[in-house]
Amino acid sequence: MHHAALNPYKGNIVLRDEFNHLKLMEVKMKKIFLIGIPGCGKSTLGKQLAEKLKMPFFDTDELLLNYVDPDRPYDLFRLAFNGRFVSVLKKIMLELVKEEGNAVISTAAEVALIPGCVYLMKEFGIIVHIKCDSEIAVSNLRESTKNGFVLEIDGERIDTNKENVKLYMEDHSKYEAIADLTLENNGTEEEGLKKLLGLVNFNDLK
Repeated sequence: MHHAALNPYKGNIVLRDEFNHLKLMEVKMKKIFLIGIPGCGKSTLGKQLAEKLKMPFFDTDELLLNYVDPDRPYDLFRLAFNGRFVSVLKKIMLELVKEEGNAVISTAAEVALIPGCVYLMKEFGIIVHIKCDSEIAVSNLRESTKNGFVLEIDGERIDTNKENVKLYMEDHSKYEAIADLTLENNGTEEEGLKKLLGLVNFNDLK
């Protein structure tokens, strides 16, 4: 498929040349990109899948923290508000596709909504959409280390986990549109991993 219209590096000579260099490298690079709303199980299933397939695992949420001062956790909001959030995610994704060999990559919910990142995923791997019900996603977030927090605005308490999931559920069709494979993940972790292993044809990644 021709993705020229989505090329995020058009007009940016440095990034464009680096991308073209990647395309010419005689190195087989096939990545498994997991996309989906927050709390759908990308990180959990991704780690287990990588272990089963003996591949390295990367999580863009964790890599994003390299751009944040650990003493200033609200730097993530600063990245979003000053417009650097998208450019940082593009940079992270470019670095990941440059990694030699196969890998399993859990992507931040925003990645699949950024045309430049979609272009890279389509060019260098397969995209698996991890789907789950919003109630399960919220519950997963509350139980995970990626907990949100509760805001109080005009006397109303707002659960940021719930609002975060609700926000990305509105873009559900965009995740579906770019996915090569889709996994329904509303059961146990064991059931999810079994389904994911069944979906991914490892022979195609050798």
